[in-house]
Amino acid sequence: MNITQAINGLGTDYANKVTDAMRQSATISSGKSSDGTFDSIFNAAAGLVESTNTYIQQAQQAQVDWAIGKLTNPHELGAYQQQANIALQFTVAVRDKAIEAYKELMNMQI
Repeated sequence: MNITQAINGLGTDYANKVTDAMRQSATISSGKSSDGTFDSIFNAAAGLVESTNTYIQQAQQAQVDWAIGKLTNPHELGAYQQQANIALQFTVAVRDKAIEAYKELMNMQI
């Protein structure tokens, strides 16, 4: 696995998931209630967390494989670690933006 391929693949995966989630939440059909929107956003966020966990588990497995000698290319190990690091940073950034939006909504006066 090439580092550039791993990072590019990660970027498009996450960008597509976030874009799809935002499109789904923005287009509410007339028959749906606002609860469906929350569900779609929640499911998208849960999917992002699961993806991040998968990348982290892959990096941890690569570390174990490196330690026992199954993985001989140090660049592959670095690619897995970088991919997991970027996924975690992206997930934290999405969480921070969600908390910021929530706080802004809570500060609005009706």
